[in-house]
Amino acid sequence: MATMMKPPVDGTTPAELPDFDAFPIYHRVTGASANGTAVDVVWDDGLESRYHVFVLKESAPDICHPVTREQATQLVDIPADLTATDAGVDGAGGLWVAWSSGGISRFHPGWLRAYAPGAPDDLYALPAQKLWDGGLGAELPRLDGDRVLNTLEGLGEWVEALHVYGAAIVENLPTDESVIQTVPALIGPIRETNFGSFFTVESKADADSNAYTTMTLPVHSDLCTREYEPGLQFLHCARNDADGGESELADGYFIAEHIRQVAPDEYKMLTTVPITFFNKAKDHDYRWDAPMFGLDREGKVHDVRWSPWLRAPLRCSHAEADILYRGLRRAFTLGNDPAFKIKVKLKPGELLGFDNRRVLHGRNGYDPSTGGRLMRGCYVEREEVLSSMRIMARKRRQLEVDNQ
Repeated sequence: MATMMKPPVDGTTPAELPDFDAFPIYHRVTGASANGTAVDVVWDDGLESRYHVFVLKESAPDICHPVTREQATQLVDIPADLTATDAGVDGAGGLWVAWSSGGISRFHPGWLRAYAPGAPDDLYALPAQKLWDGGLGAELPRLDGDRVLNTLEGLGEWVEALHVYGAAIVENLPTDESVIQTVPALIGPIRETNFGSFFTVESKADADSNAYTTMTLPVHSDLCTREYEPGLQFLHCARNDADGGESELADGYFIAEHIRQVAPDEYKMLTTVPITFFNKAKDHDYRWDAPMFGLDREGKVHDVRWSPWLRAPLRCSHAEADILYRGLRRAFTLGNDPAFKIKVKLKPGELLGFDNRRVLHGRNGYDPSTGGRLMRGCYVEREEVLSSMRIMARKRRQLEVDNQ
């Protein structure tokens, strides 16, 4: 299949990259051939990869802007009948391709392997998420505030814990309000909502949410009434010496999987039938229709909208409603079952962060005559965690590149 040709370009050093990532060279190209709209590549480990010409041409470094590294030539400006007329291996173990439209492009072997069809290794794979029940308890990740604030490794551990477990606590922080304004912002921009950029959770006489009372709050997700639920929520404890007031957390992914196994008909309703989530407020009327459990393209639960009190009357058929209500009752029962949730009494200076579209949160009622309870909160988007994890991985790869 492969041809071993002398490259018509000087390829003793790897080609330029079409983006800002770092690509260690784990494998090199040993052979390549042009086959019309395909370029076939053989790797040093025996893998054979076939690339479509447009996949390569769109990412060719020579058509990217030298500063932004975004494509400077658009897809519609590339000839529709583009083919590869020749291909071979350069002196750095990368690929060169000659085009029917003229010119030659070179491709870095590390970049090319990262996007190789059929490659067993995925450079961009994220750590596997770990589902949990009430047995998590003391295993809930806890990180030292000084390490998170002052070391790249500590920040990376915090971000990864939020992704893997959906929740983590940063300890030994100050109790002043600057913490909620600065520490979550290490991950990404603060999201503003109708509650402002930052909010204070304490008992109020004119409460516009159950959260601002002393009542027990069953586990739930915040702002499921919005088109795009906040991805992360952070609660910073300033005071918590009243009797009661323990925070409760449950893994919505775990509960959804449990329902799928024991009641598949209810699971189907909870993942397919839209529910209208709406808030009951004097000055706002947010509504959004979506299933309780949103699925990704692989059919796995990706988003949880969970509210025991912010749901409009169902407008589905009687038969669907009958099964859906059974599913809702099962879900809410499991969410309040000690076997499925953990309890945490936050201490002053502790910052609890959790994935609001996965981990449900609630609290025990508390007696204000025995002390106070004050939490400061904010929201950050979940994609900021994913971006931070990728940047951390990129920096680790850069160290590998520097040492190669």
